[in-house]
Amino acid sequence: MIAEALKGKTILVTGSTGFLGKSLVEKCLRSIPDVARINLAIRSSARRPAAERLEREVLSSPAFRRLKEELGEEAFTKLVRAKLGVVEIDLGRDGLGLTDAGREQLRSCDVVIHSAAAVEFDNPADLSAQTNLLGAARLVEALRSSGARPHLVHISTAYVGGMLRGRVREEAPLDPGLNWRHEAEVLTHLRGPVEEESRRPEVLNRLRREAQSRMGPAGTPATARTTERLRDRWVKDRLIERGRVHARAMGFSDIYSFTKAMAEQAVVELHGDIPLSIVRPSIIESALAEPFAGWLEGFRMAEPLILAYGRGVLSDFSGLPDSLLDIIPADFVVNTVLVVAANPPPDSSPRVYQAASGTRNPLRLRQMVDESNRYFTDHPLRDRYGQAIGTPSWTFPSRSELGARARTALRFVEAAQWVVERLPLGANVTDLSDDLNAERDRLDRGLNLIELYGVYTEVDCIFDTRNVTALWQTLTPAEQKTFPFDPALYDWSHYFQDVHFPTVVRMSRAETLARKGKQPSGSTAPKSEASSVRAAIERRTGRSDVLAVFDVDGTLVETNVVEYFLYMRLRAQPLEEWPAFMARMLRQAPRWLYLERRSRAEFQRSFYREYDGLDPEIMKQLGREALDAVTLRRIYPEGMRRIREHKR
Repeated sequence: MIAEALKGKTILVTGSTGFLGKSLVEKCLRSIPDVARINLAIRSSARRPAAERLEREVLSSPAFRRLKEELGEEAFTKLVRAKLGVVEIDLGRDGLGLTDAGREQLRSCDVVIHSAAAVEFDNPADLSAQTNLLGAARLVEALRSSGARPHLVHISTAYVGGMLRGRVREEAPLDPGLNWRHEAEVLTHLRGPVEEESRRPEVLNRLRREAQSRMGPAGTPATARTTERLRDRWVKDRLIERGRVHARAMGFSDIYSFTKAMAEQAVVELHGDIPLSIVRPSIIESALAEPFAGWLEGFRMAEPLILAYGRGVLSDFSGLPDSLLDIIPADFVVNTVLVVAANPPPDSSPRVYQAASGTRNPLRLRQMVDESNRYFTDHPLRDRYGQAIGTPSWTFPSRSELGARARTALRFVEAAQWVVERLPLGANVTDLSDDLNAERDRLDRGLNLIELYGVYTEVDCIFDTRNVTALWQTLTPAEQKTFPFDPALYDWSHYFQDVHFPTVVRMSRAETLARKGKQPSGSTAPKSEASSVRAAIERRTGRSDVLAVFDVDGTLVETNVVEYFLYMRLRAQPLEEWPAFMARMLRQAPRWLYLERRSRAEFQRSFYREYDGLDPEIMKQLGREALDAVTLRRIYPEGMRRIREHKR
């Protein structure tokens, strides 16, 4: 039925450079051999034309590895030339930026699958509105103005209903009393005022001071470039925050679900007599089996939480332990979309299909955490000292309680940092500062995860899937084998332990320490320091002949420039002159501490002037003495081991 229904059809896919889009294209090529043509809506970028983006961003993806292996490179190339085409479409422009040839290609399409979206929960508000809302509206308007009447399959999200409770039905979106055109106008015009605010003197001065503290004596051009990068980041952060606040004020968890809800309203209003189906996936995660087990591109919602758990970033997390965490493998979403594409609605009324697991194979939040605990107990991640990280026991406090705890801890860390910044520089102070910075990063990441994802672990609703289930029951056994999408077909424990968790660990490049001889696919085996150092170099640079440069003070040796200077100056002058010399040094200490806090380079330039006027030959002799008296006695064994490692 499916292959027959799509035989000889021309399909247009938007978002084909994204994770879901690539999966759709690959599945069409592999399982619908008689499709006439698959046109990919790709816009040219500033660096690459659309045709080159097809090669570099789509066909080079691991998603097509299976097809290349099954067919061979030559046959795969022939298949691509015969079946795939590019339509230059820019969803950010009215009329989609179509040429006459592009409009003709649009008119020739029998099915349009709209999967293009900005899927991050923390995208800037204007970007989400342009891509998710206005992009969908422009596509429908272009289809209507071209005279085309294809079956439009609009991929949305199951969370378009906002923060709902109870059963969420498969039906056209409820009217929340919002006008999608007005919301698009508000969100797309947020950037102008934020850009203007970012150029106010007090903001620029603060950003410039931060740039100077980072760059030190790098010079005016470098400081200016860093200031501008910080300003861009400041603008992005403000747009993310304003989008989040706006979405929550409208009753939605984040800007993604809000703009997708508005997009559904726009598409339903504008589609006219174009057959319309809406597919609402829940949380899409790695593929169960196709094109290969664990196929995933880019971190989505669950991955940051999984890694934060494994790395000990989150000692606890909010949520309702018995609430449903609705996750669906990517290949099941792809199969749902293609089966829906083969079954257009009989009239102009839109049909809604929710690709969700909660009704057929419910997963509780508590079960997800138990699976995480089991996996990271067997295959723990390692900290920066190579030690296995223990797994926390979550108690599921409320979001407000957890946030208050984290903010209190953050204030203590910030206070400790303030004190440490005012201490004289030394190896112990440097270690303490590093530890505090790491703890602050951990708390910042934890707060961000609570803010972004806490609402999804407190969901108290279930997504109705009667339309999807009815569609499944119309398939023949052979079609169910080729296009599986019933969540009752898989076991959650197998999915997490053997597919998803190993994939997440592998993608994060986190090292694991497999216990009891177990080696999970996707983790790294226990390594010697040699292999891990060299692997890190090759991974980051693409080559192995890299020069390793080590700082000395505080890195290889537990000393600093002040200790060397005092040793040599005191050795070079009579004992009776020591009190006057030390008094002069103490008088200058406050100024040097101030310079050290402001810029290490400024402190060094000022301090090294103390060597002015000294006899170079005497200093050379004293320097040789200091090597034995100071340096060699205070070398870090770990530092020397690293040096020897890089010299091999």
